Amino acid sequence: NFYIPMSNKTGVVRSPFEYPQYYLAEPWKYSILAAYMFMLILVGLPINFMTLYVTIQHKKLRTPLNYILLNLAFANHFMILCGFTITLYTSLHGYFVFGQSGCYFE
Repeated sequence: NFYIPMSNKTGVVRSPFEYPQYYLAEPWKYSILAAYMFMLILVGLPINFMTLYVTIQHKKLRTPLNYILLNLAFANHFMILCGFTITLYTSLHGYFVFGQSGCYFE
């Protein structure tokens, strides 16, 4: 298995794919992480989309340095859509809800 069983104060070690992991952190900490991910998604998507849109629309901005920035904006946009949303969803549930196959895919 992917997870490493470790000792904790309760002595309960469960699979991170089947049960909430509230023995690792309190539920409110998972909620804080979910709120932080939501804020990053809410701010990051429009900023990256605007960067992509403006750079593509204006030929004057197509310089070698801006191609690097465009590449970073595209990669960050992909990270927000794939990584942050998964973290948000799993933080709301307290465990990795997509199972082992989802973990391998991610």
